[in-house]
Amino acid sequence: MDLKEARYILSIYQNKSISKAAEALFISQPSLSKYLKNIEKELGLKLFNRINNEYLPTYIGERYVFYAKRIVNYGDEWSSEFKDYTARDSGRINIAIPIMLDMSIIQPTLPSFHQKFPNVKINIMEEVNFVAEHTLEDHTIDLTFYNVYEFPKSLNYQVLLTEEIVMVVSKNNPLSALGETKEGFHFPWVNLKLFENENFILLYPDQNSGALATKLLEDYTMSPNILLHTRNSSMALMMAIEGLGIAFAPESYVRCLNKDAKAVCFSVGKKKVETSLIAAYMKNRYMPHYINEYVSIIKEYCNLK
Repeated sequence: MDLKEARYILSIYQNKSISKAAEALFISQPSLSKYLKNIEKELGLKLFNRINNEYLPTYIGERYVFYAKRIVNYGDEWSSEFKDYTARDSGRINIAIPIMLDMSIIQPTLPSFHQKFPNVKINIMEEVNFVAEHTLEDHTIDLTFYNVYEFPKSLNYQVLLTEEIVMVVSKNNPLSALGETKEGFHFPWVNLKLFENENFILLYPDQNSGALATKLLEDYTMSPNILLHTRNSSMALMMAIEGLGIAFAPESYVRCLNKDAKAVCFSVGKKKVETSLIAAYMKNRYMPHYINEYVSIIKEYCNLK
Protein backbone atom coordinates (compact mmCIF):
# COMPACT_ATOMS: atom_id res chain seq x y z
CA MET A 1 0.00 0.00 0.00
CA ASP A 2 1.53 3.35 -1.04
CA LEU A 3 0.46 6.88 -0.09
CA LYS A 4 -1.55 7.48 -3.28
CA GLU A 5 -3.40 4.18 -2.92
CA ALA A 6 -4.14 4.91 0.76
CA ARG A 7 -5.53 8.37 -0.08
CA TYR A 8 -7.80 6.99 -2.82
CA ILE A 9 -9.29 4.24 -0.66
CA LEU A 10 -9.72 6.59 2.31
CA SER A 11 -11.60 9.06 0.12
CA ILE A 12 -14.03 6.33 -0.97
CA TYR A 13 -14.45 5.27 2.66
CA GLN A 14 -15.08 8.84 3.86
CA ASN A 15 -17.44 9.81 1.04
CA LYS A 16 -19.19 6.42 0.65
CA SER A 17 -19.36 7.21 -3.05
CA ILE A 18 -17.03 6.82 -6.03
CA SER A 19 -18.26 10.04 -7.67
CA LYS A 20 -17.89 12.17 -4.52
CA ALA A 21 -14.51 10.61 -3.71
CA ALA A 22 -13.29 11.28 -7.27
CA GLU A 23 -14.47 14.89 -7.02
CA ALA A 24 -12.60 15.32 -3.72
CA LEU A 25 -9.45 13.82 -5.28
CA PHE A 26 -9.76 15.90 -8.49
CA ILE A 27 -9.75 12.82 -10.71
CA SER A 28 -12.40 11.29 -12.97
CA GLN A 29 -14.97 8.85 -11.66
CA PRO A 30 -14.06 6.09 -14.18
CA SER A 31 -10.37 6.39 -13.23
CA LEU A 32 -11.10 5.94 -9.52
CA SER A 33 -13.51 3.07 -10.17
CA LYS A 34 -10.86 1.31 -12.27
CA TYR A 35 -8.24 1.97 -9.59
CA LEU A 36 -10.43 0.34 -6.92
CA LYS A 37 -11.10 -2.70 -9.13
CA ASN A 38 -7.37 -3.15 -9.76
CA ILE A 39 -6.56 -3.01 -6.04
CA GLU A 40 -9.31 -5.52 -5.21
CA LYS A 41 -8.09 -7.77 -8.04
CA GLU A 42 -4.52 -7.58 -6.74
CA LEU A 43 -5.67 -8.38 -3.18
CA GLY A 44 -8.10 -11.05 -4.29
CA LEU A 45 -10.68 -9.57 -1.89
CA LYS A 46 -13.40 -6.92 -2.01
CA LEU A 47 -12.73 -3.79 0.07
CA PHE A 48 -16.26 -2.38 -0.32
CA ASN A 49 -19.80 -3.63 -0.75
CA ARG A 50 -22.26 -1.42 -2.62
CA ILE A 51 -25.43 -1.18 -0.51
CA ASN A 52 -28.23 1.31 -1.29
CA ASN A 53 -25.87 3.27 -3.57
CA GLU A 54 -23.27 3.58 -0.80
CA TYR A 55 -19.80 2.03 -0.72
CA LEU A 56 -19.48 0.40 2.70
CA PRO A 57 -16.28 -1.36 3.79
CA THR A 58 -16.07 -5.11 4.19
CA TYR A 59 -14.21 -6.47 7.21
CA ILE A 60 -10.91 -6.51 5.28
CA GLY A 61 -11.84 -3.07 3.96
CA GLU A 62 -12.08 -1.77 7.53
CA ARG A 63 -8.66 -3.23 8.32
CA TYR A 64 -7.27 -1.68 5.13
CA VAL A 65 -8.68 1.72 6.14
CA PHE A 66 -7.12 1.37 9.61
CA TYR A 67 -3.63 1.13 8.10
CA ALA A 68 -4.38 3.58 5.28
CA LYS A 69 -5.13 6.26 7.86
CA ARG A 70 -1.71 5.72 9.41
CA ILE A 71 0.04 5.96 6.05
CA VAL A 72 -1.83 9.17 5.11
CA ASN A 73 -1.10 10.55 8.56
CA TYR A 74 2.62 10.11 8.24
CA GLY A 75 2.53 11.35 4.66
CA ASP A 76 0.74 14.55 5.71
CA GLU A 77 3.12 15.11 8.63
CA TRP A 78 6.15 14.62 6.40
CA SER A 79 4.68 17.00 3.81
CA SER A 80 3.94 19.64 6.47
CA GLU A 81 7.37 19.38 8.06
CA PHE A 82 9.17 19.43 4.71
CA LYS A 83 7.21 22.46 3.48
CA ASP A 84 7.76 24.20 6.80
CA TYR A 85 11.50 23.62 6.45
CA THR A 86 11.83 24.65 2.80
CA ALA A 87 9.24 27.44 2.58
CA ARG A 88 8.75 29.01 5.97
CA ASP A 89 6.40 31.68 4.69
CA SER A 90 3.83 29.49 2.93
CA GLY A 91 1.37 26.72 3.77
CA ARG A 92 -2.24 26.17 4.82
CA ILE A 93 -4.28 25.72 7.99
CA ASN A 94 -7.56 23.76 8.08
CA ILE A 95 -9.61 24.96 11.04
CA ALA A 96 -12.86 23.53 12.43
CA ILE A 97 -14.75 26.00 14.58
CA PRO A 98 -18.30 26.61 15.87
CA ILE A 99 -20.11 29.27 13.85
CA MET A 100 -20.16 32.02 16.48
CA LEU A 101 -16.47 31.65 17.29
CA ASP A 102 -15.32 32.47 13.77
CA MET A 103 -16.97 35.87 14.21
CA SER A 104 -15.50 36.48 17.66
CA ILE A 105 -11.89 35.26 17.25
CA ILE A 106 -11.09 34.44 13.60
CA GLN A 107 -12.46 37.53 11.88
CA PRO A 108 -10.66 40.05 14.13
CA THR A 109 -7.31 38.20 14.11
CA LEU A 110 -6.97 37.28 10.43
CA PRO A 111 -5.57 40.70 9.35
CA SER A 112 -2.66 40.42 11.81
CA PHE A 113 -1.93 36.85 10.78
CA HIS A 114 -2.08 37.51 7.03
CA GLN A 115 0.15 40.53 7.42
CA LYS A 116 2.77 38.23 8.94
CA PHE A 117 2.10 35.16 6.73
CA PRO A 118 0.59 36.44 3.46
CA ASN A 119 1.16 33.10 1.69
CA VAL A 120 -0.53 30.87 4.26
CA LYS A 121 -4.05 29.89 3.19
CA ILE A 122 -6.69 29.37 5.89
CA ASN A 123 -9.68 27.07 5.29
CA ILE A 124 -12.54 27.35 7.78
CA MET A 125 -15.02 24.55 8.46
CA GLU A 126 -17.87 25.80 10.62
CA GLU A 127 -18.88 22.92 12.84
CA VAL A 128 -20.35 22.02 16.21
CA ASN A 129 -18.07 20.88 19.02
CA PHE A 130 -18.22 17.12 18.76
CA VAL A 131 -17.76 17.26 14.99
CA ALA A 132 -14.72 19.47 15.42
CA GLU A 133 -13.08 16.86 17.68
CA HIS A 134 -13.94 14.07 15.24
CA THR A 135 -12.39 15.88 12.28
CA LEU A 136 -9.15 16.25 14.21
CA GLU A 137 -9.06 12.52 14.76
CA ASP A 138 -9.23 11.67 11.06
CA HIS A 139 -6.61 14.34 10.26
CA THR A 140 -8.73 16.38 7.86
CA ILE A 141 -8.35 19.32 10.27
CA ASP A 142 -5.16 20.80 11.75
CA LEU A 143 -6.67 22.89 14.52
CA THR A 144 -9.97 23.50 16.23
CA PHE A 145 -11.25 26.15 18.62
CA TYR A 146 -14.22 25.47 20.87
CA ASN A 147 -15.62 25.96 24.38
CA VAL A 148 -15.40 23.21 26.98
CA TYR A 149 -16.27 22.66 30.61
CA GLU A 150 -14.45 19.32 30.64
CA PHE A 151 -11.03 19.30 28.99
CA PRO A 152 -10.35 16.66 26.30
CA LYS A 153 -8.05 13.80 27.29
CA SER A 154 -7.18 12.59 23.80
CA LEU A 155 -6.00 15.97 22.42
CA ASN A 156 -3.35 18.56 23.12
CA TYR A 157 -4.83 21.97 23.82
CA GLN A 158 -4.13 25.49 25.01
CA VAL A 159 -6.61 27.48 27.09
CA LEU A 160 -7.21 30.83 25.40
CA LEU A 161 -9.65 32.33 27.90
CA THR A 162 -12.18 31.45 30.57
CA GLU A 163 -15.53 33.22 30.46
CA GLU A 164 -18.97 33.08 31.96
CA ILE A 165 -22.00 31.38 30.46
CA VAL A 166 -24.76 33.98 30.73
CA MET A 167 -28.52 33.90 30.41
CA VAL A 168 -29.78 36.20 27.64
CA VAL A 169 -33.13 37.97 28.08
CA SER A 170 -34.73 40.57 25.83
CA LYS A 171 -34.88 44.08 27.31
CA ASN A 172 -38.61 44.06 26.59
CA ASN A 173 -39.18 41.16 28.97
CA PRO A 174 -40.53 42.49 32.32
CA LEU A 175 -38.21 40.05 34.14
CA SER A 176 -35.15 41.78 32.65
CA ALA A 177 -35.22 44.31 35.53
CA LEU A 178 -34.83 41.71 38.29
CA GLY A 179 -31.04 41.43 38.40
CA GLU A 180 -29.11 42.11 41.58
CA THR A 181 -25.46 42.56 42.47
CA LYS A 182 -24.01 39.41 43.98
CA GLU A 183 -20.45 38.73 45.08
CA GLY A 184 -18.53 36.35 42.83
CA PHE A 185 -20.64 37.04 39.74
CA HIS A 186 -19.61 39.33 36.89
CA PHE A 187 -23.11 40.18 35.64
CA PRO A 188 -26.30 41.04 37.57
CA TRP A 189 -27.42 37.79 39.21
CA VAL A 190 -30.98 36.51 38.99
CA ASN A 191 -32.79 33.52 40.42
CA LEU A 192 -33.35 31.20 37.45
CA LYS A 193 -36.52 29.84 39.07
CA LEU A 194 -38.24 33.16 38.35
CA PHE A 195 -38.12 32.29 34.62
CA GLU A 196 -39.87 28.94 35.02
CA ASN A 197 -42.86 30.01 32.94
CA GLU A 198 -40.80 31.50 30.10
CA ASN A 199 -40.01 29.86 26.77
CA PHE A 200 -36.42 28.65 26.38
CA ILE A 201 -34.26 28.34 23.25
CA LEU A 202 -31.52 25.79 23.89
CA LEU A 203 -28.61 24.25 22.09
CA TYR A 204 -28.50 20.45 22.07
CA PRO A 205 -27.05 18.76 25.18
CA ASP A 206 -24.04 17.41 23.22
CA GLN A 207 -22.93 21.02 22.70
CA ASN A 208 -21.08 22.86 25.44
CA SER A 209 -23.63 25.62 26.14
CA GLY A 210 -26.50 23.17 25.71
CA ALA A 211 -25.04 20.78 28.28
CA LEU A 212 -24.45 23.57 30.80
CA ALA A 213 -27.97 24.98 30.28
CA THR A 214 -29.50 21.51 30.76
CA LYS A 215 -27.55 21.06 33.99
CA LEU A 216 -28.67 24.49 35.25
CA LEU A 217 -32.32 23.66 34.66
CA GLU A 218 -31.87 20.32 36.43
CA ASP A 219 -30.19 22.03 39.40
CA TYR A 220 -33.26 24.24 39.79
CA THR A 221 -35.65 21.30 39.17
CA MET A 222 -37.14 23.22 36.25
CA SER A 223 -39.01 21.80 33.26
CA PRO A 224 -39.82 24.93 31.25
CA ASN A 225 -41.30 24.99 27.78
CA ILE A 226 -38.51 24.47 25.24
CA LEU A 227 -39.57 26.53 22.26
CA LEU A 228 -36.70 25.28 20.14
CA HIS A 229 -33.58 23.12 20.16
CA THR A 230 -30.93 24.21 17.66
CA ARG A 231 -27.24 23.76 16.90
CA ASN A 232 -27.01 27.36 15.71
CA SER A 233 -25.83 29.61 18.58
CA SER A 234 -26.32 32.72 16.49
CA MET A 235 -29.97 31.92 15.78
CA ALA A 236 -30.65 31.07 19.45
CA LEU A 237 -29.19 34.40 20.56
CA MET A 238 -31.00 36.44 17.90
CA MET A 239 -34.32 34.86 18.89
CA ALA A 240 -33.64 35.67 22.55
CA ILE A 241 -32.67 39.25 21.69
CA GLU A 242 -35.95 39.61 19.79
CA GLY A 243 -37.88 38.36 22.82
CA LEU A 244 -38.94 34.94 21.59
CA GLY A 245 -37.41 33.08 24.51
CA ILE A 246 -34.50 32.74 26.92
CA ALA A 247 -31.07 31.54 25.73
CA PHE A 248 -27.66 30.73 27.23
CA ALA A 249 -24.30 31.50 25.68
CA PRO A 250 -20.69 32.46 26.45
CA GLU A 251 -20.48 36.19 27.12
CA SER A 252 -18.22 36.78 24.07
CA TYR A 253 -20.93 35.39 21.77
CA VAL A 254 -23.43 37.88 23.15
CA ARG A 255 -21.04 40.80 22.66
CA CYS A 256 -20.80 39.90 18.95
CA LEU A 257 -24.56 40.08 18.37
CA ASN A 258 -25.88 42.43 21.05
CA LYS A 259 -24.14 45.57 19.83
CA ASP A 260 -27.35 47.63 20.07
CA ALA A 261 -27.91 46.37 23.64
CA LYS A 262 -31.38 44.97 22.96
CA ALA A 263 -30.83 42.20 25.50
CA VAL A 264 -29.72 41.85 29.11
CA CYS A 265 -27.14 39.33 30.30
CA PHE A 266 -27.61 37.68 33.69
CA SER A 267 -25.35 35.56 35.82
CA VAL A 268 -27.26 32.49 37.00
CA GLY A 269 -26.66 29.45 39.12
CA LYS A 270 -25.63 28.74 42.68
CA LYS A 271 -22.05 29.38 41.59
CA LYS A 272 -20.64 31.09 38.50
CA VAL A 273 -21.06 28.94 35.37
CA GLU A 274 -17.86 29.18 33.36
CA THR A 275 -16.51 27.71 30.14
CA SER A 276 -13.00 27.66 28.70
CA LEU A 277 -12.16 28.46 25.10
CA ILE A 278 -9.41 26.15 23.87
CA ALA A 279 -7.27 25.64 20.79
CA ALA A 280 -7.00 21.88 20.29
CA TYR A 281 -4.84 19.70 18.05
CA MET A 282 -3.78 16.07 17.82
CA LYS A 283 -1.14 14.67 20.16
CA ASN A 284 2.21 13.70 18.63
CA ARG A 285 1.44 15.54 15.41
CA TYR A 286 3.88 17.96 13.81
CA MET A 287 2.58 21.54 13.94
CA PRO A 288 4.06 24.03 11.43
CA HIS A 289 5.42 27.20 12.99
CA TYR A 290 2.71 29.37 11.40
CA ILE A 291 -0.04 27.36 13.17
CA ASN A 292 1.63 27.90 16.53
CA GLU A 293 2.00 31.58 15.65
CA TYR A 294 -1.70 31.91 14.82
CA VAL A 295 -2.68 30.31 18.13
CA SER A 296 -0.42 32.87 19.87
CA ILE A 297 -2.06 35.76 17.99
CA ILE A 298 -5.55 34.57 18.97
CA LYS A 299 -4.49 33.99 22.57
CA GLU A 300 -3.10 37.53 22.79
CA TYR A 301 -6.32 38.92 21.27
CA CYS A 302 -8.46 37.00 23.78
CA ASN A 303 -6.45 38.34 26.70
CA LEU A 304 -6.94 41.91 25.49
CA LYS A 305 -10.75 41.65 25.22
